[in-house]
Amino acid sequence: MASLLRDARDALRHLMIARDNMVAAWPKSYYRREMIVEKLLGRRLVIVNLPAGVQHVLVSHADRYPKSPSNDQALRTLLGQGLFVSEGPLWLRQRRAVTPAVHTGRLPGYAAAIVQAGEEMLARWRARPAGFEVDVTEDFTLLTAEIISRIMFGFRLGEKVHELFDAFAAYQASHGRVHMAELLGLPNWLPRPSRLRGRRAVARFDRVIMEIIAAGRARNVTDFEEFLALLINFRDEQGRPMDPSLVRDEVASIFLAGHETTAITLGWASWLLETHPAVEERLVAEVRHVLGSRAPTIEDYPRLTYTRAVVEETLRLYPPVHVFSRRATADDEIAGVKIPRGTFVTISSWVLHRHKLWWEAPEKFDPERFLPPRAEKNERFAYIPFGAGPRICLGKHLGLMEAVLLLAMIVRDWRLTLRPGHPVEPLGRMTLRPRLGLPMRIAPRP
Repeated sequence: MASLLRDARDALRHLMIARDNMVAAWPKSYYRREMIVEKLLGRRLVIVNLPAGVQHVLVSHADRYPKSPSNDQALRTLLGQGLFVSEGPLWLRQRRAVTPAVHTGRLPGYAAAIVQAGEEMLARWRARPAGFEVDVTEDFTLLTAEIISRIMFGFRLGEKVHELFDAFAAYQASHGRVHMAELLGLPNWLPRPSRLRGRRAVARFDRVIMEIIAAGRARNVTDFEEFLALLINFRDEQGRPMDPSLVRDEVASIFLAGHETTAITLGWASWLLETHPAVEERLVAEVRHVLGSRAPTIEDYPRLTYTRAVVEETLRLYPPVHVFSRRATADDEIAGVKIPRGTFVTISSWVLHRHKLWWEAPEKFDPERFLPPRAEKNERFAYIPFGAGPRICLGKHLGLMEAVLLLAMIVRDWRLTLRPGHPVEPLGRMTLRPRLGLPMRIAPRP
């Protein structure tokens, strides 16, 4: 009896830590183990840290591992039946419908829009007094939100970007935590206090989203490779258009996916560079050599090799999507571990990217691990910042290019310095953000 009480107490303590900050809840031993089997409040949980196991769950047997209910609950209120949430035939149809918008052939046009928006933000910085301070997580989020709206929806947000920012921040505050109700398997119809706050945030979010869609319909978008046009002009096999609610859900999904992760990556990269002056010096040297004093173009992207390595190493240490939750729909086996139907299967990119078996000095910020010849030694499925398999992020190539070009523009002319004494704590909820932001002094670089 004493042992059972102790186990229950430990499980509850673990859940309380995870509810506040998921990345703080992983025991140190997990960073050395390949497969972990846990019992959590009577539920079987398997944590997969083995690259072959990651491939099994996310790629080769992805059909057996749909997203878990807890993942669904965190996103459905905001994204409805969008690509992040939907499963089966609907997900497949929608993914096929919107894929042309993120084809690599579209990148040159997108690069020009990214650089233009980046220059507008930097012009605002230049207009402020030298050495001003700003929370870069907010400035970068406003920037990437404006970019995704322009390139995917043909819509300039302007001041409306602040309304979207505030609404999404409120939604994360209400839905970003791990909820005990989902972990305990309580019925979905039971009321949760956070849901009312979440719905209010979504209503604010929708005011702008519906204006974007209405503007697209009003201008009768005909560019069949533009994301919004693909949705508005879609017809199924019977010639029926996409349901308006689903158009809304996909716009919300691409807006969230297309700006949040890039903004977070730029913030973490800025902080890492300040704390690693040798890396920052090499990065600035590359950018100034490649660009000189001009704005970057798509042709510069493959030449910014160290800049890309900095971005990739930032994504390793601070992956914006820090956990993937699945639930087995059939009996299975992974690396000799039995996976009964109904088992919750978790892959934490936070743990996987810092795992002692797959990375040398895993806690060290070392961009050279993504440069030849060392990059060839990286385990393919030990690095999954964009996921893997059928549900890999559609905008992977766009997001990488955006982060590289914007980072190059920022570091060439500006030095970012964290406010002295400000604590930096990664907070793992819906995404991986600094708990208290990143207030940084912005000064011209000599």
